[in-house]
Amino acid sequence: MRPHRLRVTAFGAFGGTAEVSFDDLARSGLFLLHGETGAGKTTLLDAIGFALYGRVPGERGKARRLRSDHAAPGTPTEVQLEATLGGRRMRITRKPEQERAKLRGAGTTTEQAKILLEELSSGSWRAVSTRMGEADAEIADLMGMSADQFFQVVLLPQGEFARFLHADAGDRAKLLQRLFGTDRFRLVEDWLAERRRATARAVEEAEGELRALAARVAQAAGTEVPGEELASSRWATELAEAAAAEAAASANQVAGYRCDLDQALDLQRETARLADRQRRRQAALRTRDQLAQAEAGLQAQRDELAAAARAAEVAPALAEAERTATALAQARVAEEQARAAAAAAPGAGAAALREAGQQHLARFGRLEALQSVSRQADDEDQVAAVARTAATALAAQIDVARSEAEARRQQRPELSRERDQAAEAGQRLPSVQAEADRRRRAADDAAALVEALADKSRQERAYVDSKLEAAELVAETTRLREARIDGMRAELAATLVPGAPCPVCGSLDHPELCELRGERVTREQEEAADAEATVAVERAEVIGAKLGAADERVGYLSARLEQAGFIGAVDRAEAARLQVTARDLAAQARELAGAAEQLADVQARLDALDAAIAAAEKRLVELTEQREAELRQAADAQQRSAGHRESLLAQLDGHPDLEAALAAVRAAADALAAAAGAAEATAHATGDASRAAGLAARAAADAGFDSLDAVRAALRDTAWRAAADQAIRQHDASARAVAELLADPDLDVALDPPADVTGAQATVEAAGKAHDDAMKADDRAQHKAEQLARLAPELTACHAELEPLAASAAEARRLADLAAGGGANTLKMTLSSFVLAARLEEVATTASERLLKMTSGRYSLVHTDARRGAGRSGLGLLACDGWTGVDRDTSTLSGGETFLASLALALGLADVVTAEAGGTRIEALFVDEGFGSLDEDTLEEVMTVLDGLREGGHLVGIVSHVTELRQRIPAQVRVRKGQAGSHLTVRAQVS
Repeated sequence: MRPHRLRVTAFGAFGGTAEVSFDDLARSGLFLLHGETGAGKTTLLDAIGFALYGRVPGERGKARRLRSDHAAPGTPTEVQLEATLGGRRMRITRKPEQERAKLRGAGTTTEQAKILLEELSSGSWRAVSTRMGEADAEIADLMGMSADQFFQVVLLPQGEFARFLHADAGDRAKLLQRLFGTDRFRLVEDWLAERRRATARAVEEAEGELRALAARVAQAAGTEVPGEELASSRWATELAEAAAAEAAASANQVAGYRCDLDQALDLQRETARLADRQRRRQAALRTRDQLAQAEAGLQAQRDELAAAARAAEVAPALAEAERTATALAQARVAEEQARAAAAAAPGAGAAALREAGQQHLARFGRLEALQSVSRQADDEDQVAAVARTAATALAAQIDVARSEAEARRQQRPELSRERDQAAEAGQRLPSVQAEADRRRRAADDAAALVEALADKSRQERAYVDSKLEAAELVAETTRLREARIDGMRAELAATLVPGAPCPVCGSLDHPELCELRGERVTREQEEAADAEATVAVERAEVIGAKLGAADERVGYLSARLEQAGFIGAVDRAEAARLQVTARDLAAQARELAGAAEQLADVQARLDALDAAIAAAEKRLVELTEQREAELRQAADAQQRSAGHRESLLAQLDGHPDLEAALAAVRAAADALAAAAGAAEATAHATGDASRAAGLAARAAADAGFDSLDAVRAALRDTAWRAAADQAIRQHDASARAVAELLADPDLDVALDPPADVTGAQATVEAAGKAHDDAMKADDRAQHKAEQLARLAPELTACHAELEPLAASAAEARRLADLAAGGGANTLKMTLSSFVLAARLEEVATTASERLLKMTSGRYSLVHTDARRGAGRSGLGLLACDGWTGVDRDTSTLSGGETFLASLALALGLADVVTAEAGGTRIEALFVDEGFGSLDEDTLEEVMTVLDGLREGGHLVGIVSHVTELRQRIPAQVRVRKGQAGSHLTVRAQVS
C-alpha cells in the first residue's frame, strides 16, 4: 500500500477542504507532520484509515463523530484517498452517515454512508463499485490485512506500544490476538473443551441409561439393584432364567383349574334347563285357572255388545229427531227476541209486522229529501272555515313582515358606522403608507449595515492574520538567506588550507574558519521561501483592499440611515426591531387600503337597506287590509249556515240532526221485517220436529226397543264396541293356546323337587375364582419373564456401548486439558498462548535488531516463558542490557529508553504482521509522537533507523512537536487551527 493523495472535506478538525500530495513528500522519503495541539494532525491519519476501512483507530472510533463542527451546513463530510493497493492505482471516495437538510420542507434527514471505488485505467478513472460491502471486500483483498493490523503496522501509535511494553500477559495477549488472528487456535481450544463436555455428557447419558435399565430389571424382577456402582449383565441374565422357569410352572397350574371349571359349567347348564321347564309348566297351569275364573263375567259383556249393535241401527233416526227439536226451540227464542226489538204487539202475525215495516220505509224516503238543506248549511260552514284560515295565515305573514322591517331598521346604524370608518381609512392611508415605506428602507439599510459590519470584522481579522503570516514568511526568508550566506562561507572555509591565499581577502592566515551550523540551505530553498513570502504579502494587500471596500460600504449605509432620521448604534437586534416596525406599518397600510376600498360597497348596501325598509312597511299595510276582508266574509257565511239549520230541525220530530232521524227510521223498518221473518221460521221448524219424532219411534220399535230412552241407554260408541269384541276374541285364543302348551311332552315334568340352580351357580363361581387367580398369577409370571428376557440383552448391549464412549471421553479430556494449559502441560500455557508466544518471540527478535542500532548495541528485547504472579506464562518480555549482561523488566527502563524500546517493538511488530499477511508490500509508515524524550545522540540513532526504512522507496511520516525535527526534516506538513476549522500547508523537499 502506497498513498499518493489525500483530500478531506468537513472531516474532524477541518471545516473546509484540505489536500495532501504524498507523491510530493515521497521525494525525500521522510516527512514531518507537525502543528499545534488539537490542530488535527492525527485527523489526517484517521482519514487514511477511514478511507480504507470505514472507521478510525482507537478510542476515537468509538465516538462515531467524524463530521467537523466547523463545517458549513451545506458542505458534506467526505474523504478521498488515491493509493496503490496490490499493484493497482485506486481512488476511494467515502462519506460517513451524516445529517443533511431536507430537499423539501424544513428539518434534517439522515444520509446513509456512501463509497465510490475507482481504478486508474488507460489514463482515466473507471468505477469499480459503489456498494458498501462489495467495495470493502475489494479493498480488504487488495490490502491483505485487517483494519486492526493496518492501524498497528502502518499508523504506529507510540503510546499504545509503551503500554504494550509494560502490560501484563492478559492485555498483551488481547493485542496479539487482534493482530495475528489467532482466533482459529482459540476455536481449537473451544472445540476441544466442547468435545470434552460432549463426550462427558455422552458417558453420563450412557451410564444414566445403564442405571435406568438396571432399575427397570430390578422392578420387573421385584428385587433390589446390586450394591455395585453399575449392575452387571450376569445379574440380569440369572434373573431372566429364573423368571422363565416360574412362568412354565404357572402355565401347568392354569390348565388343571380350567378342567374343573368346564365340569362345573356343564352341571350349571343342565340345572338351568330343568328349572326353565318347571317354570314354564307352572305358568301354563296358572294361566288356565285364571281363564276359567274369567269365563262367567265374559257372558254379560257379550249381551251388552249385542244390544249396542241394535241401538246403533236406530241411532240415525234418533239423532234427526233430536236435531229438529233443538232447531224448533232456537226458532222460538229468535222470534221472541225479534218481536221485542221491533216493539210489536203480542198477537200480531207475520203479515201485520211486514205492513208496519213498509210504512217506516215511506217515512225514510221523505227524510232523505231534506239532505239538500243540510248540504247548503255545510257549504256555508266550509266557506266560513276557509275565510278564518286565510285570516290566520295573513296574521302570521303580518308578524313576519313586521319582524323583517324591524330587523332592517336595526341594521342601519351598523352600516352607517362602517361607511364612516371606510371614509376615515381613505383619509389616513397616504400618511401611513409613506411611513411604512420609510421604515422598510431603513430596515433594509440596517440589515445590510449589520452584514457589512460583520464582513468588515472578518476582513480585519483576516488582514491581521495575513499580515502576521507575511511577516513570519519574510522573517523566514531572511533567516534562510543568512543561513545560505553562512553556508557559502562554510563552503569557502572548507576550501582554505594553511598557507594558501583567501580568494576573498588574499590573506594567508585563516585564524577563525567559519563552520556550518544547522541545515544547509540551497538557492532553490531561498527562492521558494522568497516566493512564498511575496505571495503572502500580496495576499495581505488584497485582503487590505477588501477591508477598505467593506469600510466604505459601512460609511455609505450609516449615512443613508442618518438621512432617514435613524441615528445611533445599529446591531442585529436594532435591525430586527426596524424590520418588525416596518412590517407592522405595512400591515396597517394594507388594512386601511382594504377598508377604503369598501366605501362604495357599504354605501350601496345602506341605500338598498333603506329601500327594503320602505317596501316592508308597504307590504304590512296590504296584509292588514286583506285579513280584515277575510274576517268579514267568515261572519257572513256563518250567519247563512245558522238559518238553514234552524229550518231543518223543525222537520226532524225531535231528532238532533238529519242523520240521526234517518238512522232511527231505518232501524225501525229493519226490526219489523226481522220479526216477520222470525215468525215464519218458527212455523216451519214446528212441522219438521213433528215428522222426525214419528220416524224415530217407528225405528226403535222395529229394533226391539219399547221407547227412545231404552235406545239411548243401549247406545255405545264405536271404540267401546271394538274393544269389547277384541277382549272376547283374546280370551278364546288364550284358552286354546294354554291347552296346546300343556299337551307338549317337553312340559311333562314333575314340579317337585325344584331344580338346585343356586348350588350349581356357587360351584361355578368357586371353580371360576380358582381359575382366575391362577390366570392372574400366570400373567404376572409371563410378563415378568418377557420383560427380563428383553431387558437383559439391552443391559448387556449398554455395557458394550459404554466402554468405547468412556475411552473417547478420557482421550478428549486429556487433549482439552493439554490445550487449556492443564494436565500434562508443564508450561501451563493454552494453545493460543503458545502460538502468541511464538509470534511474540519473532517480534522480539525483529525488534532487537533495530533497538541495538538505536541504543548503540546496549539493549535488546528477549521473550520469556516465566510466569509473573498469577498471570499466564509465555507472553513475558525482558530488556537485555548488553553492558551489564542482566535481563531487566521493561518497567525499569527510563522514559527515553521506553520510547526506543516501544518504537523498536512497533517496527518489529509491523514487520512480523506484514509477513504474516502474506508479504503484503507496505510502502508507507506513520510514527506518532514520542521523540521529545530523546537526547541529541539518541535522536540521531533513531533518525538513522528511520532513514533505513526509506530504502526501496518507502514513505515514512513522523508526527511530532519536537523543534529539532523541523530542522532535520525539510519535507513538512504543517497543520494550523482556527475558529473556522484547521487548514494545512505542505512544504516538499526541494531537489
